[in-house]
Parts: sequence; structure tokens; C-alpha cells
Amino acid sequence: MQLHWSDHLLFLILGILVPLYSMRTTPSTLRGLRFDTATKIRLYWANNVWLWLMALVVALVWYWHGRPWSYLGFAAPQPSGKGWPYLAAGVFVVLYLGETLYDLWTGEGRKESRKKLSEELGFLPTTRKEFLHFISVAVTAGFCEEVVFRAYFIRYAQAWLGLLDPTHTLSILLPALVFGVVHAYQGWQAVVKVSCLGVLFGYIFVYTQSIALVMLIHFAVDFWGGWLAWRLLRDPNGRNAD
Repeated sequence: MQLHWSDHLLFLILGILVPLYSMRTTPSTLRGLRFDTATKIRLYWANNVWLWLMALVVALVWYWHGRPWSYLGFAAPQPSGKGWPYLAAGVFVVLYLGETLYDLWTGEGRKESRKKLSEELGFLPTTRKEFLHFISVAVTAGFCEEVVFRAYFIRYAQAWLGLLDPTHTLSILLPALVFGVVHAYQGWQAVVKVSCLGVLFGYIFVYTQSIALVMLIHFAVDFWGGWLAWRLLRDPNGRNAD
């Protein structure tokens, strides 16, 4: 695609300034919050509004330049002659579920998981009401983050780097790194894991020419994480179940 000054401005804001601002302010902001139900719900919906605004701006810029929506990934997955993107997605889902279930298999594993979730990710849901609101976060992140950090940023990187091969690693690594950095509030281990996940999602996107599959996986990962947090951190006597 032909880049416009608006594309450079958008990447500067969403791909550089926003991640840097997030790295600097989000950890201290979260540490200063008391994560009761009302605070969590406000946090969830504030995050939703912010992500939908980002996706809307991307959509407006895309529409303004008359670009086909299919090039942004709004199309059914295309057969590429290579089945490995689907195999990779399946392997990831199996490994991800296997890892979390293994951690919960023993009482000690559950204890460590509770400690980590409560100390590092205190904003996760612990009641049914919080979880129901958290589902909106999973839906929003699965859609909006894939539009911005996967589809748009990869197309921008491909055009900016002038690569003939659309699956060139650099055009996938750059958005994946940005994607990881905006999750720095979860710790640096999360940055590495999310960046690697971004690379996998990026390759699936460029090979299938669609964001449908990565949206679905992204939603499933966030939904599963929220559900596990709710089940692990709720009061064992049921007083914290609603």
C-alpha cells in the first residue's frame, strides 16, 4: 500500500508514544489502586473504550485512503498451500492449555498460581460479576488489538520497509515487539511471552491474509485467563462467588 503522512503519524502515536507512556505510567497507576469490584469494572470499561478508539482511528484512516478492507484482514482465511499456520495455532492452544492445567494439577501449583495472580495481576476478576464484565475485555482485546497491532502495523511495516516478500520477518517482529511492550505492566516475562505470541499471530495473519483466526485465539486466551483467575481467587467458602 502507498503510505501517507497520516500513517506515519498514527504509527508514531499508537506504536511508539502510547507504549512508552504505558510503560511509564501504568505500573504505578495499578499499584495505587485498591482492586475492589467497582474499581475493576471501571478499569475494564476504560480499557475497552481506549482500545475501541484506537481501532476506530485506524479504521477511519484506512477508509479515508480508500484501501480494501480485505487487505486489513477482514476476509475469510485464504488457503496458502501451507497448512502450518493452522497447525501452529493448534499446537499453541494445546501447549497453552497444557501449561495452565499442569500448574493447577497439584495443590502447591494452585497455591503458587493464586499468589502470582493476586500479587502481580490484582485487576483480574475474582467474582462472577467481575468476570462477566471481564468478558467484554476479552472480546475488545481480541478484536481491537488484532486490528491495530497485527493487521495495521504489519501492513504499515511491509510498506515502510519496502519488502517484496510480505512474510518477511522484520514486518512481523516490529509489531510483535510493540504488542509486547504495551503489556509491560504485567512484568517483563509477560513482555517476552506476549511478543512471541505476537510473532506467531503475525505469521498466521500474513499466511492466511485474515485476522479471523488470530482474533478468535486472542479472545480465547484472555477469556481463559480471566476464567482461571475467577475460579482460583474466589473465596473457597463461596462468599466471594457473586
